[in-house]
Amino acid sequence: MRRTLFLLATLSLAAVVPAAAQARNASSGGRGGDYYFRPDAPFKRAVLPGTVDQVLQALPEAYRRLGFAVTPAANRDTMQKDLVTQYMQVGGQLYPGEANSLYFECGRNSVAGPLADNGDITFAMLSRVQQNEQGGTEVLTQVTARVTRRDASRYPVDCISTGKLEDTLAQFTAQQLQAGAVEVRRTP
Repeated sequence: MRRTLFLLATLSLAAVVPAAAQARNASSGGRGGDYYFRPDAPFKRAVLPGTVDQVLQALPEAYRRLGFAVTPAANRDTMQKDLVTQYMQVGGQLYPGEANSLYFECGRNSVAGPLADNGDITFAMLSRVQQNEQGGTEVLTQVTARVTRRDASRYPVDCISTGKLEDTLAQFTAQQLQAGAVEVRRTP
């Protein structure tokens, strides 16, 4: 009886939650308000066709396709608009069948391999949307992440993004805008 109720609850949830979000073991980390764009940290820059408003309308669906929800973030500059995820905790794989090290570089443990694949990752994404001087709209996407190791050391280790999440987000946004493939460049 319990198993049947659990199965029914799971199936009803599956109809509401995006497939990527169902498949990964992620949850809100509760620290969403303290994440802001840092120009001195690495980010990816994509230039998309369309106005800032059109890109801002397309971005939430692109994030949803990744399995993440975004909210507008406070920004004093009226020429820039920020969308941010809550911090998410991943215990296991971010996406089924794919190693976390495809998305995050956190260093290596000499015995177990990449720390991203052998720890619990906490991360958030932020996209800054602004007018491009040469035309179109720029989307600057930044990922901040840390891994808590499962071995003897319990101290978190900072991670950097491999760029795969940012690239995929830019491609999904271009698809929403019915544009072709878009080039994404990493800035230090």
